[in-house]
Amino acid sequence: MSAAIRVSVCIPARDAAGHIGTAIASALSQDVAGLEVVVVDDASRDATGAVVAGFADPRVRYRRARRPGGVATARNTCLALARGRYVAWLDADDEYLPGALGQQVAVLDAHPDVVLVHGGCEVIDADGRALPDWPAPHAGDAIEPSADAFRQLLATNEMTTSTVVIRRSALDAAGPFEPRIGASSTDWHMWLRVALRGSVAYRARPVARYRQHGASISRATASSGQRLRCDVRVAADVLRRAPRGGAPVAKAALAAKALLHAGDAYTRGHPAAAADAVALAGRLRPGDELDELLAATRGGDDLGCARLTKRALARLDGDLGGTRFGRRVRRAAASDPAWDAELSAAARAVARVTPQAAVVAAIAKWDPALLAGCGRAGCNYPDRELLPDGYPEDGRAAAAHLGELRARRGVTHLVVPATNGWWLEHYPELALAAGDAVHRDGACAIFDLRAR
Repeated sequence: MSAAIRVSVCIPARDAAGHIGTAIASALSQDVAGLEVVVVDDASRDATGAVVAGFADPRVRYRRARRPGGVATARNTCLALARGRYVAWLDADDEYLPGALGQQVAVLDAHPDVVLVHGGCEVIDADGRALPDWPAPHAGDAIEPSADAFRQLLATNEMTTSTVVIRRSALDAAGPFEPRIGASSTDWHMWLRVALRGSVAYRARPVARYRQHGASISRATASSGQRLRCDVRVAADVLRRAPRGGAPVAKAALAAKALLHAGDAYTRGHPAAAADAVALAGRLRPGDELDELLAATRGGDDLGCARLTKRALARLDGDLGGTRFGRRVRRAAASDPAWDAELSAAARAVARVTPQAAVVAAIAKWDPALLAGCGRAGCNYPDRELLPDGYPEDGRAAAAHLGELRARRGVTHLVVPATNGWWLEHYPELALAAGDAVHRDGACAIFDLRAR
């Protein structure tokens, strides 16, 4: 290890020419003495290497693999090249905010017991536009002892890779990243093993921008269910290495993740994948409601799936007590009487206002209660079979999606519960496409699209 190098910023990259220049520039601009930037190119097919070569800065070091080995292998190559006392991880499509590394290194310098520091992030889209913030694990700066941090982390990965800085000694003790885990979750696997070796610190002030886009590993593996399978491997391996009584938390958390994935797959129009996820939850934490949920999923019972999922999540919450992920599960399991009453009133209005042959699109957060209660054929808006991400990119896309539902689903009416009226404000082209409401009250607005 070179005495002159204090911080190694490690950037694994594959086909990252569009953003890696921004990532490298953000690292080089950090006010940290003894900085190097290590880029490992996982056999990119684009101009990633040319972009890196454009930095005439001796602090940038580049290595290209002959053939792609995956992100875990690229990270291990980064570690083999890194010479710093501290190792910072930066994904090639993300970027540091000014002053980020200095703040984090200061935490590690001041607290010898802290082995890892991570922080908040700003979420942006592929073009750099701000997206809604993610829930923060802590309200302010925090340091958690090893046992507490490990238990919280075992429930779910709260760390964004591009905010993580780790002592090199802790990484060496934890061992390499494990490619056998799969395409996803190898970072979580590492953070858990590092957390066994010391305290974990958090900086509430955002330290990086995380770019969320369709080509990212996290997006692809989450939607396909691959991340869930990788998560199961992570928990099994970590508990084998260091049980610490964490099996109930890990199994309950994995079961809850499986149920949340099942709901996502079901609303995307993939009932077989949803059934597989429910079956996994049942193997992890057996229960009568999961047997019923599996039958409802296979039978296409939308309302039954929603209600039984809440029951199952409420039971799992008991094993997740004291974890931050448990609070998320509790919110997902909780009923909202005001919302339920609003949907019931909207369903009665639809039944009263629209003809029996109407086909209704409901902007109801994919809650099936409105469509189930109104006695009309219909679908959700957005329809996640046609718009998997669930939210149109802009007003034009929102209006086009409504037109697609009319053409492909035969939709004749649009119903917007009052709580979701913001859709028509946020997407004015959608409001224009819907026209004037034929009914409006405190529960909902109904639009007859046939006149359009």
